[in-house]
Amino acid sequence: MKRESLALLAAVVVLLALGLGASGRRRAARPSPVNQEGRIAYADRLDGGPGPDLTGSQIFTINPDGSDRRQLTSSSNGNFFPAWSPKGTTLAFVSVRSGTPQIWTMVADGSTPTQLTFAGANILPAWSPDAARLAFVSNGTGQTQIWTMNADGTNPFQLTSQGNNNVPAWSPDGRRIAFWSGNDNGFGQIWVMDAADGSNKTQLTYPRFDSYTPNGSSANAPAWLFNAKIVYWSGIERQYGQIWVMNGDGGNPQQLTSEPAPASSDNPTWSADGKRILFDTSRTGRPEIWMMDADGTNQRPLIRDIRLIPGRTSWQPAVAH
Repeated sequence: MKRESLALLAAVVVLLALGLGASGRRRAARPSPVNQEGRIAYADRLDGGPGPDLTGSQIFTINPDGSDRRQLTSSSNGNFFPAWSPKGTTLAFVSVRSGTPQIWTMVADGSTPTQLTFAGANILPAWSPDAARLAFVSNGTGQTQIWTMNADGTNPFQLTSQGNNNVPAWSPDGRRIAFWSGNDNGFGQIWVMDAADGSNKTQLTYPRFDSYTPNGSSANAPAWLFNAKIVYWSGIERQYGQIWVMNGDGGNPQQLTSEPAPASSDNPTWSADGKRILFDTSRTGRPEIWMMDADGTNQRPLIRDIRLIPGRTSWQPAVAH
């Protein structure tokens, strides 16, 4: 996640750190069998102009053809960063309904909202492939760091402790977590570490110096779970950038979008079958959500009236009924 996203994270962690709420805990429904893909979840505001203002943001879902938009949340303080479980039955998301940004879950139809985290500000939930654990970002120790916890919120464990670390993404086998690591100005690169204990941290991306990024590129917003390759954003912090893809070890980086500055494409996420990519883009002069095939071809719009930047999509594995 790039400039607007990092600014949004800063706003979430700093400006919304207002106190601690409380809520009851209930066990989520048992997962059902999985088919291939289902609905696309994203966050948006119901009114106002495009921007990163979280006030009143809600979680929506939509079919992959853009039809049948449904609103799943309605609390007034902001709901955002949805993430489908690998079984497609549960959505993790961030809500400010209890006073500070916290990780919650709900059933696919929006029912049974359950608060999982309570201390500090906690954002960007990411499911492990077996749906047993969630990685997330917390400022509970004073810096933004990567943590994991059980899917019911128990057994929190801190994986990173130095610098600023953000945007976790599990590998398909659940053994590794990709993440962004960088400085206070948002400049940084994508790294990977062992999911069990945060060991074996390895840098995957490095600054590129060319006509596109003459002062060196950043890389951010890795997505990995549903494909062996990592799709990510690369460009100039808080200005513009494009979608890239690379192997899980950082090899063979390839650029997928190429809109000229100041247009930007950002926040890529995989479809559940790993064949398509959703992403935010400003190529038409306003924020929109587009999709493309995994090789960057067949780029086309999905949602053209988005207001919240970023929408931060998540694509549901379809549940058999």
